[in-house]
Amino acid sequence: MTPNEREIERTINAGDRISSVPASDALMQRLKQIPESVREGYAKIPKKVVWAVAASIAILIVLNVLSARDYAEENESTQESSSYFDHLKTL
Repeated sequence: MTPNEREIERTINAGDRISSVPASDALMQRLKQIPESVREGYAKIPKKVVWAVAASIAILIVLNVLSARDYAEENESTQESSSYFDHLKTL
């Protein structure tokens, strides 16, 4: 066996020596408390704020769609006029 092959074999066999470590009781308790703390956080946010944020996002989406449509219409009209003057670009 070459030194490289021995190194590869040693690396592959290293996984056999690794064993899992059991989680401590304190860690398990903290993990079990996470869903309860998340629910408490949701309860603290007023419903008015949630609806205001949802309405703001909806308004932003509508404004973006309207501005994109107006921009497309504006480009179509300028494209027609610019194609008329395309022969001047060569000068």
